[in-house]
Amino acid sequence: MKRIVRALYGCLIASAGVCAAALPARAETAADFYAGKTVRIMVGTTPGGGFDAYARLLAPSMQKKLGATVIVENKPGGSHMVAMNAVYTATPDGLTLMMAPGEGAVLGKLLNEPGIHFDLNAYPIVARVNTAPRVLIINPALPYRTLKDIQASGKPLVMGFSGKDDGASDTAAVLCHAANLACKMIIGYPSSKEFTLAAVRGEVDGTVLTEDSAAHFSENGQLRPIVTTGREHATFLPDVPTVFEAMTVSAEGSWWLDFRDDVRKLGRLLMVTPGTPPERLAFLRDSLKAIETDKATMAAFAAKGQPLRYAPPEEMAAIIARLLGGELSPDKVKAIDEVIMKKYY
Repeated sequence: MKRIVRALYGCLIASAGVCAAALPARAETAADFYAGKTVRIMVGTTPGGGFDAYARLLAPSMQKKLGATVIVENKPGGSHMVAMNAVYTATPDGLTLMMAPGEGAVLGKLLNEPGIHFDLNAYPIVARVNTAPRVLIINPALPYRTLKDIQASGKPLVMGFSGKDDGASDTAAVLCHAANLACKMIIGYPSSKEFTLAAVRGEVDGTVLTEDSAAHFSENGQLRPIVTTGREHATFLPDVPTVFEAMTVSAEGSWWLDFRDDVRKLGRLLMVTPGTPPERLAFLRDSLKAIETDKATMAAFAAKGQPLRYAPPEEMAAIIARLLGGELSPDKVKAIDEVIMKKYY
């Protein structure tokens, strides 16, 4: 009898194994893929600047949402372009992301800047993280309190930046051109932190910062805000006039300022390597949208002076396609190149 029971039990076990083997394996989801993996967010500057701050603030929320370990890796050089090139050619598995300068990348491609080895239209956008009005801000030891004071001085306004199209420098160049200011640009600072501190120390007269950074340095009197560089008031500096309020802007000057503000809308973009599987890209996009639109997360970022301003990837891709798609005439592109890359150097 015992031998019969053991035989029956063995048959049942064998049958179960056959049945289990016959069942189809469950397809791996994007969430399954990211669980337990390591995700890198590349930043094209040294630690301490605005791009680095956003990446490090996002990392814990992304880690929780993705179920992965999220680390920030700094790879400075070429006004972010060294890191952009590296992420563009990374393994397309969705594990390498870039806190990208949407503005600088568009201008770099538009102006055919050497050292750029990527097709920006092919670079998948996960989400816009932030954009903000930019503010001309100067060392308070200088006598200037208004844009007209600077115009009337007859002296060149010396400003510090990372590169010729780092987002801040090209905004300043367009402002100087539109407002007919005498300006001189000093480049080569590793990040926005360094060129801002150069303005605080008086090594340069000033710089151009996003409104959150400008508010931080103006609160304690380290730097003095003069104007915002577009038509929009700065949320954190509501009393600072726009350039259109501070002076009478010509039609030509208005075109320049509005063009640059359209580029500004791209702000800081989170991108991923081209060729990332569609389901992983969709998972990343859904995850970042959930993180950036969560009210508690938004409040926490705002409290640290780093507000989140989410925009869908489709909207950002449309701006890039428009700016790089031939809408600008060759003569206009040539003029943009002259103002941004040559006029103030």
